[in-house]
Amino acid sequence: MFNLNTDLLVIDLEATAGVDENGNQTNNYIIDLGAVLLNKNLEIVSSFESLVKPEEEITEFITNLTKIDNDMVKDEDLFPEVSNRLLKWLVDSLEGRSIKKIRLCAWGTYFDIPLLRSVYSKYSLNYPFSGTSFDIKTMALMWHSLSGKKTDKLQVSTVAKEMGIKADGFYHRALTDALVETKILQRVWLDLQGFFLEDKTGVKHYNIVAN
Repeated sequence: MFNLNTDLLVIDLEATAGVDENGNQTNNYIIDLGAVLLNKNLEIVSSFESLVKPEEEITEFITNLTKIDNDMVKDEDLFPEVSNRLLKWLVDSLEGRSIKKIRLCAWGTYFDIPLLRSVYSKYSLNYPFSGTSFDIKTMALMWHSLSGKKTDKLQVSTVAKEMGIKADGFYHRALTDALVETKILQRVWLDLQGFFLEDKTGVKHYNIVAN
């Protein structure tokens, strides 16, 4: 049985990839934003997606990765307008529940969440979420380890393949990835409901629920 006290919001972002004076890659602007809202029972409530116009060129590398080019985003809104639509979608979807109580989820909280915070700050916007976040990639690592699978390849696509999850669209598009990450999270949580089962000898084994 699920025991969550908050809604979850799975966020996935695609970004520009500039280079700073030291030759290091910079991810200054969001170009694609996908979000999936889950209730306390891990059921999908609603989803949101939007391309975002960046204030720097999209490189060929990013276009090859995401299939998003400069022409696709030239007439899109800048992030402040997209963030307003994201906020309105959340308010409508939550039906009175507090945005501050949402737990943000991402595939590795080292990229998407810091980038989201950075872009809110870049435009001097009030960050509407709490400071806590949930790492789906870490949950996937645990799932692989406890089920005896390799833990060295934990891309969204490889984990999804292990779980028999199919993407509805191209990987490295924000909503496609967010929906797959949501299904991975649901699968891990489902399997952990029967975390250990004892066999007839009393030995406990990790139980993986079949697809």
